[in-house]
Amino acid sequence: MKLADFPAGTKFYIKEFDIPLANIPNRGWVNFFGGRARPYDVSGLKPGNNWPAENFEEWKKVVEESK
Repeated sequence: MKLADFPAGTKFYIKEFDIPLANIPNRGWVNFFGGRARPYDVSGLKPGNNWPAENFEEWKKVVEESK
């Protein structure tokens, strides 16, 4: 998985330290836990339980550690 696999404007987030989420333009929120993309219901996001990844590499590491 590399940054070029995602459309421009994709935002990468981490929820509760180990759940990699992405907000993909024209697709919405996606959970990549376990390395597989699945739609994510944003009702699970609350202030303080998620934050933007510092960069793609930090986010990718969370994905890899979830496998």
